[in-house]
Amino acid sequence: MKKIFFGLVVILSFTTLLTAQEMLSGQWRLTQSDGGFSLNAGNGDRIMQKEIRFAKPFESKPDVSVMISFLDIDKNQNIRYDVKAISVSRDGFVIRVKTWNDTKIFGIGGYWFAEAEKLEIKKEEIQVGQTIELKNVFFAFNKWDLLPESYPELNKVVEFLNENPTVEIELAGHTDDIGADAYNMELSDKRANSVKAYLVAQGISESRLRAKGYGKTKPIAPNEYDWGREKNRRVEFTILKK
Repeated sequence: MKKIFFGLVVILSFTTLLTAQEMLSGQWRLTQSDGGFSLNAGNGDRIMQKEIRFAKPFESKPDVSVMISFLDIDKNQNIRYDVKAISVSRDGFVIRVKTWNDTKIFGIGGYWFAEAEKLEIKKEEIQVGQTIELKNVFFAFNKWDLLPESYPELNKVVEFLNENPTVEIELAGHTDDIGADAYNMELSDKRANSVKAYLVAQGISESRLRAKGYGKTKPIAPNEYDWGREKNRRVEFTILKK
């Protein structure tokens, strides 16, 4: 059996980069002392999950990164495993560990980091053509229905537009490259219009708002990876008039 420990220098430097943002972090571990431990049993796919609850809820849904610093494996086997954060909410998330084929893991653990960026629009920085990403706007899966977690972010846009009554904006919806082009274009357009409808319902004049879907045509990250596709599924607004 071989135990692998990963250095902490990278983790500590990563923490330093996030100190300006709302962030929480902690440790996690799965070992044979956990009930139902199956990562060392048999062949084929084996999955275990560990729920993490934040000490305090975030103001908006955070991004979560999971890092490995401890891995106890059978050195005679190939190493095939995957670790990811799923079911992320303002209150917590779930760490999912999957291994397959003949890989046997007797213990695994490390650190998790959760960060959320707050939308801050400073009046003196506003310029025509400036685009601002709304990082905390969420929809039902494959639909254009706004989820309640989106309201705090959108209310900041309402506040900004009320404080700057001459500003006009375009709301842009974007998708990843999964699915048919026509479907993605329609979905992104409907999501942009859902955001527009919410702003209008809060008292913003419809004449100050345009909504348009761009589908997959304007990616900001590689679609080859899960994290890239997640970044590409977004809503932005662009200043059209000051």
